[in-house]
Amino acid sequence: MDFFIENILYIALFLTVFTFLFLFVKNKNRLSKPHSATKMSQYELEVKLRAYERLILFLDRIEPIGMINRLELHQMNVQTTASQLIKNIIIEYEYNISQQIYVSDVLWDLIELLKNKTINHISDTVQSLNKTASTESLMKALLNNSSENKVLMKQAKTILKKEIRAIS
Repeated sequence: MDFFIENILYIALFLTVFTFLFLFVKNKNRLSKPHSATKMSQYELEVKLRAYERLILFLDRIEPIGMINRLELHQMNVQTTASQLIKNIIIEYEYNISQQIYVSDVLWDLIELLKNKTINHISDTVQSLNKTASTESLMKALLNNSSENKVLMKQAKTILKKEIRAIS
């Protein structure tokens, strides 16, 4: 008993240091786990998957040729067609802007870049045509000059699919 009384300070110091070390290691392990490794509820998973679905639809819906067919812009002049295409891209973007909170910054930056490049592509193509050109001429020109947008579109869809696979 005298041993414990004489060494109580050392025992208390040892137990205190041991407790702090244990708590420090436990807290460090908890903080070092990446966010994606934490368990996501079924509801959170469904919300995220819906966001990815909306973004993949957005990417498909801003393709100019598809928009011309979907919006039935064949009978309009080139300037009106171009403004309708650009207006539609902006509307689609604004409708889906809240989805950025569910995806990585890299993916969202690429989606914004693709939106801007598509708008610029339409504007540049219209400026390259004469004022009396038909919508069919615009469609042909958009198809001929769309290789860069197709590469970006494919890259965005690939990143989107990788992120989906990572969470599901």
